[in-house]
Amino acid sequence: MINVFASEDLLSKNLALLILEQLKKKRKLILGCPSGRSLKKTYYYIGRLSTKLNISLNNLIIIMMDEYAKKNKGKFYLVDPSSHYSCVRFSNNVLKKLLNYKKTKKNKLQNKNILFPDINKPYTFDKKIKKMGGIDIFLLASGSTDGHVAFNNKNTKINSKCHIEKLVLKQRIDNMKTFPNFKNIKEVPIYGLTVGLQTISSLSKLAILVLTGSEKKYAYKKIISLNKFDKSWPSSIIYMCKNKKIFVDKKVL
Repeated sequence: MINVFASEDLLSKNLALLILEQLKKKRKLILGCPSGRSLKKTYYYIGRLSTKLNISLNNLIIIMMDEYAKKNKGKFYLVDPSSHYSCVRFSNNVLKKLLNYKKTKKNKLQNKNILFPDINKPYTFDKKIKKMGGIDIFLLASGSTDGHVAFNNKNTKINSKCHIEKLVLKQRIDNMKTFPNFKNIKEVPIYGLTVGLQTISSLSKLAILVLTGSEKKYAYKKIISLNKFDKSWPSSIIYMCKNKKIFVDKKVL
């Protein structure tokens, strides 16, 4: 279950190859993706290696996990997609650009295949994913100090589907590291639209939790010590997934 790699680079390259092998085999792949730093190098290698190996990303479908939200007069709305911390912006300016490295129009990841939940009807996202047959590979990251996964925190119920979550302080402090252009904690939104813990555990055919770098040492120790789901550390939802792997580099050991 635990796969240890000598470096983040080697981990990312192997994870990218695993994903591409499945895509080539199945010819269509649904991939759950987080924003932020943890999987950025994996996205880089998916783009480079798919071009090198001539594997088309035309039938790759990306399920994005979350987006920041704000509340005004009792109504929730998504943050401006041009905001430096927007997950929609990340999907367009980082993920899509990395994956479509030197791709032809025929072989590139299609805009229509990057899916986000609807803030007005979050519950429909789980239904849509289920109708599609579930998520073939769900890539997961963990908050370094509180173990949040997507925007699910210690207050999130295990049976939660896609929903709007109020973010806790530790989670927002972690988010300042993910998006360093935040000048202070007040700039970090206090709400997020997110897949739920049940979305991850029940709709993923394979879940892979990725922990790299010395910053994730505590997160790794916590995950290993728990060895089962504990609501106080949400990324331990990995233990509730039918098929699961934990990918780490030596810096977390």
